[in-house]
Amino acid sequence: MAIHDYCGLDFGTSNSTIGVSTENNITMVPLDQGKPIIRSAIFFNFEAGGCQFGQQGVTDYLSGVHGRLMMSLKSVLGSSLMDEDTSIQHRRISYREILGYFLQHIKQQAETTLGHELTRIVLGRPVRFHDQDDVKDRLAQDTMESIARKLGFKTVLFQYEPIAAALTYEQSITGEQLALIVDLGGGTSDFSVIRLRPGMENQDRLQDVLANNGIHIGGTDFDTELSLKAVMPELGLGSEMRGMSGNIQVPNSYYYDLTTWHTINSLYTHRTRSELHTIKNFAFDPKRITRLINVIEKQAGHKILNEVEQGKCLLSNAEQVNLDFQFIEKEFFISIQQKMFENFIQNKIEKLVQVVLKTISDSGIKTSDIDSIFFTGGSTQIPMIRSAILEHFPNAEIVQGDVFSSVGKGLIIDAKRKF
Repeated sequence: MAIHDYCGLDFGTSNSTIGVSTENNITMVPLDQGKPIIRSAIFFNFEAGGCQFGQQGVTDYLSGVHGRLMMSLKSVLGSSLMDEDTSIQHRRISYREILGYFLQHIKQQAETTLGHELTRIVLGRPVRFHDQDDVKDRLAQDTMESIARKLGFKTVLFQYEPIAAALTYEQSITGEQLALIVDLGGGTSDFSVIRLRPGMENQDRLQDVLANNGIHIGGTDFDTELSLKAVMPELGLGSEMRGMSGNIQVPNSYYYDLTTWHTINSLYTHRTRSELHTIKNFAFDPKRITRLINVIEKQAGHKILNEVEQGKCLLSNAEQVNLDFQFIEKEFFISIQQKMFENFIQNKIEKLVQVVLKTISDSGIKTSDIDSIFFTGGSTQIPMIRSAILEHFPNAEIVQGDVFSSVGKGLIIDAKRKF
């Protein structure tokens, strides 16, 4: 059996996959408890030593195992953080190295499955890593390439994630279609208009791609909106305290840091605790500040993020959820209605729709020309997002792809053609 030395890797903000090729088959590699999807998280376990990857690391951290949890790793690409160091149990490690640890783990899993080394790769990338900033966008891709080469890949190519999803969808159709690909991921949302033609997998498809577009809005942004507007006010965001010249607002920096994975750990200091105890003494609502102090003292920031994310997912199919924050305070629950959540993210949804319509405009066609809309990515499960997009395409067939694997499968299809 012919075994090839190339792969297709979808490194996502929330989840990642890797596909390999054997003879005429493509295989998505089991990465986490036999599943071909791994959560993009790395946990430095201070008790047992070493690293844990994926959901097990998240679970152990949330259960109280002492260590440092790093999530949404992709979000630092192209930012100034990439070459900065962070403290991991008295060691200074760069974010570049941390990304390398995670991607090396995925590569090793794939090589173990194949039984030999992988030296060529097609990496997925969003249409835009960074909105309107070509320098940061290029830097993000260059960083990914340099990490891949350091891991032993001799040939590194890239493909837009929505194009990869389109190649997956193309495997399931029997006739030509003009399709809009909607890929709503954890960190970015990407859109492509492409002419699909079954049987053309081995051909250069550049002429079939009519437009690509993207925006740096994704599932983590919806988590942030839900947390800032429903959870953080219950910890004191927006409340007031006595100041030297009258009443002032409690500083909001603590709350914004609690909604961003790579800033949460910076709050777990004696200085922050001391500041908050002082704020509590001057606050008009000390109970809420006490909750915030409990979060910091219990180092429960990631628990909040996890509860908010789970609640967001449940709201896709429920009219109401109760977020359980009893790890902060006994009998502390926050009830969220689906309509509330939709109001929180309304502005971001409008921006997504604007980019969709610009993609259609850039392609030189009309919305009525679209034969099908292919949805992939976790955020496509939010009903309001789907309906906001679909109202502009009343004649299009709606196709739901594999939420987490469509891009990864398309990348290995693309790799087979290129290699």
